[in-house]
Amino acid sequence: MKADKKVWLDEYAVSCRVFKGRWNVRHCMRMYNDIKDLKIHMSSRAKGKVTRYESAYNPCERCKVLTRYISSLNDEEERYTNAGESSYNEVWAS
Repeated sequence: MKADKKVWLDEYAVSCRVFKGRWNVRHCMRMYNDIKDLKIHMSSRAKGKVTRYESAYNPCERCKVLTRYISSLNDEEERYTNAGESSYNEVWAS
């Protein structure tokens, strides 16, 4: 049981340096999406002009475990859709 738990933690738990702690990868996914949706509006003044811009920096994009998890989700989705299309095509070919 302990070996399974250790494997799971190695695979799906993240030690985050940004938010200080060890998190479940699903929590990281939620934070990643929240930060992605959040845009910080800023402005600066220089030479009588006001320049407005928005920041979309997401520190979670650099997390190796989270990027691996996201890519595995994308791979599973592609596998699922391709399997569905092939069975659909086989039905129409019969």
